[in-house]
Amino acid sequence: MSRSYDSIEGDIAKARDDLATTLDELAERVNPKNLAAEGKDRATAVLKDPRVLAAIGGVAALVIGGIAFSMANKRKERQRIEAYLAARRG
Repeated sequence: MSRSYDSIEGDIAKARDDLATTLDELAERVNPKNLAAEGKDRATAVLKDPRVLAAIGGVAALVIGGIAFSMANKRKERQRIEAYLAARRG
């Protein structure tokens, strides 16, 4: 049982339309504006997660604590140096 020319032509036209639709969908997905918007949405969603906020807060606290500790040690070291130099002068 062979297919008619019109049937084959119809199948080819349908396949062509399906391919065009698929290509349009792919072009829409890889559009840089759409990718940027999707990335922004994902990042915003991640940053709203309470676990992520807690982790960021913990890291910020560690950084601030480290800076404060470093400044305190530098201040003590400077005081020791000044005391040493004062003792040598007088």
